[in-house]
Amino acid sequence: MAIEQILATHKKESLADKAYRLIEELIVNLDLAPGMALTEGDLCERTGIGRTPVREAIKRLATEGLIVIRPRKGLFVSEIETSEYVLVLETRKPLEQLLVASAVDRATPEEREALHQCAEEILAQARKGDVKGYLRADKLFDEVLCAVSRNPFTARAVAPLQTMSRRAWSAFRGAEKLEDSAIRHHKLAEALANNDAANAEIATVEMMDHLTNFAVEQANKAKES
Repeated sequence: MAIEQILATHKKESLADKAYRLIEELIVNLDLAPGMALTEGDLCERTGIGRTPVREAIKRLATEGLIVIRPRKGLFVSEIETSEYVLVLETRKPLEQLLVASAVDRATPEEREALHQCAEEILAQARKGDVKGYLRADKLFDEVLCAVSRNPFTARAVAPLQTMSRRAWSAFRGAEKLEDSAIRHHKLAEALANNDAANAEIATVEMMDHLTNFAVEQANKAKES
């Protein structure tokens, strides 16, 4: 089963969903930098989508903390704090563990193979040194994992945290090697492809601990500066 088919089966994308996805990617990639002022018109132009869907996307992004709406001042991309990054990962870890456990129980063999394909793409983009390609592949892995877990409540709770983590990593990564994180995704995907619950749990903890250690290191550097 193709990755696109899996996602389409679990959720049909509306224009507002598409606007959200495109704006979110611009924010995660830092094409829309932290603190940057925004307008509805500019976002419509960047996405090629009309005002009503873009307005809906803005509301969702504001709820998730990526856009700040300031009365009488306008729209702004939210700032990123290293201390908040640590807290995001602290909250995300148990949700990822639940998500992975659900995927082990409920994903079909075709869906498990799709997760493996996603992780292969993450690794390929990392080895090319393509940061935007890596982030796009990482997002796709998360979306497929959320879909095949068949737990919409966990998926809705974890998705904004995954996005916030991705953006913070993008902002603070510095000399962090893309491949270090990609290898951990690959290990998780292999465990899921093999329907190996024990190793999937181990791989999830290792992946989240790797991200958390990086976030704590960045937070400590910020305190010292």
